[in-house]
Amino acid sequence: MAALDFGMALARGMLPTSEKAQKDLLNLAGGRNVFKSEDWWQKQVDEQISSGYRKVKEQGREYLLPSGQYQLGKRDVNVLYRPPAPSGPFGSYGGGGSLYPSGPTAALMGGWTAETRVSYQDPTGGKALSSRPVDVYEGRTYFTGGELSDIEAKAKAGAAKTKKELAASKASQKKLRRGTGGLMGKARLPGELPSTGLPELGSLGLGLEQGTLGGKVKL
Repeated sequence: MAALDFGMALARGMLPTSEKAQKDLLNLAGGRNVFKSEDWWQKQVDEQISSGYRKVKEQGREYLLPSGQYQLGKRDVNVLYRPPAPSGPFGSYGGGGSLYPSGPTAALMGGWTAETRVSYQDPTGGKALSSRPVDVYEGRTYFTGGELSDIEAKAKAGAAKTKKELAASKASQKKLRRGTGGLMGKARLPGELPSTGLPELGSLGLGLEQGTLGGKVKL
């Protein structure tokens, strides 16, 4: 069974056209240039069809550990409160005043807005060799009826294309075998034991003779 990377599987019509679903497949495969078997790609698409593709929750960060393995960082959530816009002739704050709120309820009553910031910190406490951004998934999204119909149509077109390419390859090989047959195909190479009764190539020609005036010429 052939091994395909993401681009090859996409060209064969094996993958859905949904950008989010493709992003999920790329994450599962480990990148664009990672080769997986045809069966692997098909199983992942079947899983997406039956259970939905994974949804991106947020942008995370994973760290390269001294062991050579990547590990998702420790999730850290901070909530920052922004004061309401100044109002009145002296620029005073409305609502509950300018004091920093003690919590979400006080912020809401005072007209403050909350901004949540999520970060992923080094799980080793500074021993990680490097880090890289990654998508963090949560939950799944099902394909729509139109997307499922498109997947089915692409799968049929891809199967037909593969079948056509296979038939063309077989025809080409058959033609090549016919072209290398005959006397040249049956003649033995120097040093080979006789099997056809024909002389070896380069010793006595092809074993054919043609009459001419005064003698015979070997071909």
